[in-house]
Amino acid sequence: NPKQWYQRRVRGLTIKCIAKHKLDFASFFFPPGAPVGLAPLLVPVETISFFSRAVSLGVRLGANLTAGHMILHIISDFGAQMLASGTLGGGIGGVLCTAALFPVCILEMAVAVVQAYVFCMLTTMYLNDA
Repeated sequence: NPKQWYQRRVRGLTIKCIAKHKLDFASFFFPPGAPVGLAPLLVPVETISFFSRAVSLGVRLGANLTAGHMILHIISDFGAQMLASGTLGGGIGGVLCTAALFPVCILEMAVAVVQAYVFCMLTTMYLNDA
């Protein structure tokens, strides 16, 4: 269940942060050097930022990988429709669309590698900040 996964991650991150920083944990929600008059604005923003870290990782990863799969699906569907048209132009266009799938697959794999790297780096940074 994604909701339970998120809750476990947020709880774990919060417990780790409180154990490491003790009472200084509250300073995460009000940056040092900020004017006290901005506290009513800064504290809610920083609280939302702290608790949205775990979900932002999954959303970023899922959105980028889903976009690549949608591009593959659109190109392949378009090529299949062109081939099914039965015309010479449709046949040529369908073959070109099918040929375009290979470079798009390579690009999709490169995006997956970059996203895995970004996911690992951000996770490490978030845990280090906690």
